[in-house]
Order: sequence, then structure tokens, then C-alpha cells
Amino acid sequence: MSLNNALVGEKPFAQAEVGNTFLRHALIIWAREQGVAEAHVSAITRDVLDFAQATVRDSGPRAILSA
Repeated sequence: MSLNNALVGEKPFAQAEVGNTFLRHALIIWAREQGVAEAHVSAITRDVLDFAQATVRDSGPRAILSA
């Protein structure tokens, strides 16, 4: 059994949620380390996550792997 299947199963939605959660936490940590005001962390995180999701959705899997 692969690690992906063990962690999130074979549902694409579940995999996307794990990725979103990981990225969100990484962005929060990055923003705090950069001195971003706590009031702006949520907005920045949301904007970056929206941009990342749109890029993945619009580019397709081949473009992502070659990036």
C-alpha cells in the first residue's frame, strides 16, 4: 500500500484537503517568520492558497511535474 493511500485513501478530494492543510500551515509559519501582522496572516494565506489552487487547476498535471 502506498503512503498516499494509507494517509488519505484514494479520494482526490481527501488528497486535495491534505495538500491544502499542509500549504496553509506552511504559509502561516512563513508569514509569522517574515513579521507579517497577525491580522493579515489569514488573508495572505487565503490569497496564496487560492492562487496555488488556480494554478494547479489551470495547468494540468504535466505542467506541475515539470515546474
